[in-house]
Amino acid sequence: MIRGLYTSAIGMKTQFNKMDVITNNLANVDTNGYKKDIVVSHSFPEELTKRINDMKNGFSNNRNIGTMSLGLYIDEIYTSYVQGALKQTNDPLNVAIQGKAFFAIGTEDGTEKYTRDGSFSLGPDGTLMTKEGNIVLGQNGAIRLEQGDIRIDEAGNIYVNDEFVDQLRILEFENPESLRKVGDNLLERTEGTMEKDVESRIAQGFLEGSNVSVVREMVDMITATRIYEANQKAIQTHDETLGKAVNEVGKI
Repeated sequence: MIRGLYTSAIGMKTQFNKMDVITNNLANVDTNGYKKDIVVSHSFPEELTKRINDMKNGFSNNRNIGTMSLGLYIDEIYTSYVQGALKQTNDPLNVAIQGKAFFAIGTEDGTEKYTRDGSFSLGPDGTLMTKEGNIVLGQNGAIRLEQGDIRIDEAGNIYVNDEFVDQLRILEFENPESLRKVGDNLLERTEGTMEKDVESRIAQGFLEGSNVSVVREMVDMITATRIYEANQKAIQTHDETLGKAVNEVGKI
């Protein structure tokens, strides 16, 4: 009976954490280049249970009852890097990546981060920047552009009035799942992140949308809510049964 309380409580906690992930995905459905998170659940290992301290005809009657598990827990939160749909904006400072690469971004703390959001703008001094004010990196560091006709080709080469300025620094990774989200639609490397040759192409005048499906997330939200409520009801039932065992059976 007590085991049932623990199993239901673990189930409620798992669904509560899953709801947090789903809510965050829905909140970023209109965020350019956002990659959705997916909760991967795993059940506790099943254990063989035995009936012990049971006597029959003066002899111990220990025997197998069956297997049991303490329910589900969150194994990991996996980020899906499936490409989102491209939408045309015709803004020369909007660029999208066709492929699996990432833009390299210089942040205030001096470290290099990565993003798929290509909605760039020019700072007061002509520095190419993200919406959050971080620096878009080129092969030679920060990119500074003069006023004029800005053209970015498929390789990421930037031209102003047909004069070459710099090339966008984009990178691809063997294992993008090793990247870690750090906020502001940015990711950072971890110890196991490995680079590979870039095969992606740049599309000027386009932005990549998020890869979140509102319908899919709403279905997952409804499912998580129902499972949460079922576990909640199970806890109430266990509590009522335990109360009867203590208050009524104990009087006999």
